[in-house]
Amino acid sequence: MNIFKVKISFVLFGIFMLSSCRLLDTHQLHENTQIVKMYDSYQEVKACLFINDLVGSEGTWYNYLFISNKELTLASINDLKNQASALGANAIYIQSNLNFNTSVTFWGQAYHCEN
Repeated sequence: MNIFKVKISFVLFGIFMLSSCRLLDTHQLHENTQIVKMYDSYQEVKACLFINDLVGSEGTWYNYLFISNKELTLASINDLKNQASALGANAIYIQSNLNFNTSVTFWGQAYHCEN
């Protein structure tokens, strides 16, 4: 019975090791992502056309220990920009940073501005 538990442990460890590289991947800007400007003041986007609300997030309970805060933040912003670009937006108004212990999450709104 102990040999069976050891074999199962090695199999599970092997699966974890094979998938561990994927665990450290973060959001990158897509090749087709247009330039999207980010604003923290509503005055900058009040004359623009509202498109949709966005949530950009990076990090999970199992990988946040291995990724720096800077990388988590940049990846979360990249997630927002990719979503906004896919919607045809060229501006994001950041509403707030949602504080979690294991991830970086931003809530914002996508806009299309003529300028």
